[in-house]
Amino acid sequence: MELIFDDEKIILREGDTVTVPPNVWHEAIYKEGGKMLTIFKNGQFDIFIETLSKMTEEDFSNQELMKTISNKFDIYE
Repeated sequence: MELIFDDEKIILREGDTVTVPPNVWHEAIYKEGGKMLTIFKNGQFDIFIETLSKMTEEDFSNQELMKTISNKFDIYE
């Protein structure tokens, strides 16, 4: 599986663990299919996905809106 970050691409192998910090754009690609276990610290991923599913292309291009959504669902320590 490829995991692509803002400025880096890494290849994951079975059993690897990766922590993605808040506000880091990332994408996972596995062209042959597979399974990935994802754990979210704040437990609101379902609400985050629901919020994204209701957004328009215009919403996604609105940087202030995206920042607000990111702040709402990311955890800052």
